[in-house]
Amino acid sequence: MSRFLRPLVLSIGLALPMGHVAAADARPLAAEEAASLDKAASSYLRAVERGDAERIVAALPPRILTVFGAAAGIEAGKLNKTLVEQTAQLMKATSFRNVAASGEVPDAGDATLDDGTEVVWAILKTSFVTETDGKATQNWQPLLSLHEGGQWYFLRVEGPQSKKLAAIAYPFLTEINFPSAASSPVK
Repeated sequence: MSRFLRPLVLSIGLALPMGHVAAADARPLAAEEAASLDKAASSYLRAVERGDAERIVAALPPRILTVFGAAAGIEAGKLNKTLVEQTAQLMKATSFRNVAASGEVPDAGDATLDDGTEVVWAILKTSFVTETDGKATQNWQPLLSLHEGGQWYFLRVEGPQSKKLAAIAYPFLTEINFPSAASSPVK
């Protein structure tokens, strides 16, 4: 847990802004959960800093990839290849720096999916600076962390349409109020 008190490097990518755990449903992360989230997030966020498109895409929840594939009419293998290529192009066009998490240990929420799968989720508060075509922007963005099948996955949800798409895979997301991401030019 102590590593959460140090800045983490953040993620971008295809992952999908999050909301806050409703106070009645919130619980502290157990020490083991916090440690595993810290390790997974640190690895993922380092991949973002390095522009490692394969690792960024690998951190997306498999259920989300299934939903994306069905929505786009693309089979899983081709979808993964396409997402890696698109992410690599994004990473070439945009640089990321000062990527960090707030250092707060997030509260968690628990959900059980219709198929009986247990999911623990938490929201990491992140910030980072992007630079594209010589213009820098400071960004503040929550990152949804989903623990499913013994592994942490990461997702940004931006706006109502992406929330609806994500809620196809994770229906409990419809009950979460997702805050908007914020940004401002860096002078």
